Amino acid sequence: MSQPQVAVIIPTYNRAALLPAALDSVVAQTTPARIEAVVIDDGSTDNTAQAIEPYLKQHGDPAGKVAIRYIQLDKQGVVTARNTGIAQTTAPYVAFLDSDDYWVPRKLEDQLDAIERDSGTVLVHTSFRYVDEQDNYRDDGPNRLDNPCVGRCVDALLHEDLVIFSSVLTRRSAIERAAAAESHGLPFDPRWTNAQDYDLLLRIARLGTYVYLPEPLTLYRLHGGHGAMGNLRRAYGFHCRVQIDFVQRYGGEFGIDEAEARRRAAGFLFGRAESAFWQRDFKTVKGFCELATELGVSDERFEALGRKSSRPAWVYRLKDGLDRLVGRG
Repeated sequence: MSQPQVAVIIPTYNRAALLPAALDSVVAQTTPARIEAVVIDDGSTDNTAQAIEPYLKQHGDPAGKVAIRYIQLDKQGVVTARNTGIAQTTAPYVAFLDSDDYWVPRKLEDQLDAIERDSGTVLVHTSFRYVDEQDNYRDDGPNRLDNPCVGRCVDALLHEDLVIFSSVLTRRSAIERAAAAESHGLPFDPRWTNAQDYDLLLRIARLGTYVYLPEPLTLYRLHGGHGAMGNLRRAYGFHCRVQIDFVQRYGGEFGIDEAEARRRAAGFLFGRAESAFWQRDFKTVKGFCELATELGVSDERFEALGRKSSRPAWVYRLKDGLDRLVGRG
C-alpha cells in the first residue's frame, strides 16, 4: 500500500455531536489518494471518545484507504492541537478541517488536481456555504465567489482574512518553510490563541501562489456561540494584531509599512463597527470602538460612530419607523 498523500488535521473540543459529520465527510472523499486523518482532542469533557470509537474500529488500519487516528491531550488550546496533528502526520499535502465543519465528497480530489498543476502553487482554498446544526443551508448560495485571495495574495490577505480555514489544502513543504522562518519553529504561532490560522495563511502566502476554487466544497457550520460579542471582539482583536505583527516582520518584502498596516486594521474593524451600527447593535459598536482605541488604530470615524451610538435608542426606533413608512409610500 502506498504512503498517505493527504493528512487531514481535525482539532476538537467538546463537539461529540458534530464530529461524526466531519469524519463522515473525510471518509466519503472521492479522491483515489490515501488519507491519514488525525483527530486531536484538546481535553474534551463530553463523550468525544465514544463518538469517535466506531470510526477507529472501521478505519483504524494504518494501511487503509482512509486511516483515522485519535490523540487525546490535556486542555492546551487549538494551537497545540493543530501543531500536534501536523507533527504526527507525514503526507505531503495537509488539509485542515474544524470538527464542526464538513466537506463535499469531491473536495480533496478537486484540490489535488489544482495544486498538482503548478509547483509554484502552495495552497488551494474553496468557496463555502453556511449550514446550521441540522445541516440546513443558512445562506442564499455559495459565498465569496469572487474571492481576491488568488495568485500572489499577501496584499489581498493583509486587508482581511477571506480564506475559510476548513477549506484549505496546502503543501507540507510550505508549512515547514513557514515554520523554519520563525524563532519558535512551529507551524502555528503560540502567541495567537485566536487568528493563528490567519497568521499561517499570511506566512505561507510569502512562499508561492494561492488557487481558489469557486465551488462550495466546504460546509461551514453556524451554531451556539458564533457571533457573540465577546467572541467577535476577541477574534477581531487578534485579527488586527496579526495584520500589524506580520507587517512589522515581513512588510518590507511587499512595500507595506506599519502605518499602512494600521490603516488596514482600522478599515477592517470600522467596517464591522459600521455594520453593527446599521443593525442597531449599539453595545457591539461600543465594544469595537473601544477595541480600536486599545489597538491604537482609532480615528475620527470611530469617534463619530461612538457618538451616534450613544444617542437614545428611541431616536433610532423613531427614525427607522419613519423610513419604513416612507418606503412603503
